[in-house]
Amino acid sequence: MKPDARVRDAPRNQEWFLTLLPVFPIVLLVMRLWYASKQDTQTLLLLVQTISPLGLLSAVLLTTVWVLPVVVVGGRLLGTLHWISTGRSSWLVHSAQRLPGWVVVLAVAMGVCTWQLRFLPTLAMLSLALLGLTVRERFPDHEELRTTFCYALPVIAAVLSYVLLWPAIVSAFAARDVATAILLTLPPAFAALLTGPVPEAPARVLTHGIAIAMAVFTPFLVGVVVMRAPILPLIAMQLTLEKPAAERPAEVVVGYMVASDDQMTTVLKRDGVVEFIQNDRLQSKVLCPDPGEVPRTWVNLHGWYVEHSVISWLAPVSQRTPADSRCEGRPAGETGPAPPSPNSSPSPSPSPGSRAFPGG
Repeated sequence: MKPDARVRDAPRNQEWFLTLLPVFPIVLLVMRLWYASKQDTQTLLLLVQTISPLGLLSAVLLTTVWVLPVVVVGGRLLGTLHWISTGRSSWLVHSAQRLPGWVVVLAVAMGVCTWQLRFLPTLAMLSLALLGLTVRERFPDHEELRTTFCYALPVIAAVLSYVLLWPAIVSAFAARDVATAILLTLPPAFAALLTGPVPEAPARVLTHGIAIAMAVFTPFLVGVVVMRAPILPLIAMQLTLEKPAAERPAEVVVGYMVASDDQMTTVLKRDGVVEFIQNDRLQSKVLCPDPGEVPRTWVNLHGWYVEHSVISWLAPVSQRTPADSRCEGRPAGETGPAPPSPNSSPSPSPSPGSRAFPGG
């Protein structure tokens, strides 16, 4: 019996699971506010009252958009591999066969646009492996198709990947960035090894084990990313002291702006303390870059940094400006020690013609 027939005959008794889909984003939003309020109930209520739900939902969607390609491509790949290896159906095969082909193509396109450069070789490996397994499943009697899509195409793609990514691979090894070097080097070589069946005995344990691990750990990974996602603008406000002194003419408050009206501005400081500031004390304020935008590596491919996605690389970027002293807690005009670099070694300057690294 074909997998499609088994899927059609499968009982449809899992519709209740769809009711849980809207619950997960709501739980993430509440937990994000609880984390931002430092577990203080009154601060949480203030944030719920003043923060726009649309802004929170936008932050969650932009942060978790990378999850869809992992779930769709990974689930379809594991289900197809289990069917080819064992010839038996299961809940994993049912789930994989229910995914239309256009959904898989859309998920791959979304991954190409939103994943960082260092993860694109992994996405290409999974996509080529899924293509080879699909050809092996649908055309079992066409040896030339299996040779083309299961062996020749992955090998050609691996050679092209190494040729295109060679400058970034060399830079990653030179900078001793082991994680980036592995992500750029290993996936193209493993693509051809994932297009064939595995022994029947370990097939069920391997495919179902990975699927269960994805189902269990993906929500936790999404939660960790969302907990660190910015939901409020980070600002620095220079204020007049209530009792000015010659050695200290003004003070600077750095925090997240919660609300502002004609008389008062509400700021959530980084330590979780809410401060209400009268506007007549305000001298100036500036929007500060988010600390999460500081780069962790300077490895790039012709100006395309490995921590950038296709969208962020193609989108226009603002000109680099010197760091504002107010964002470091000092009044405007004061000089002080430069903030520490994200790397222990000095950061190389971008080559002429390359794009400026925002937040660097």
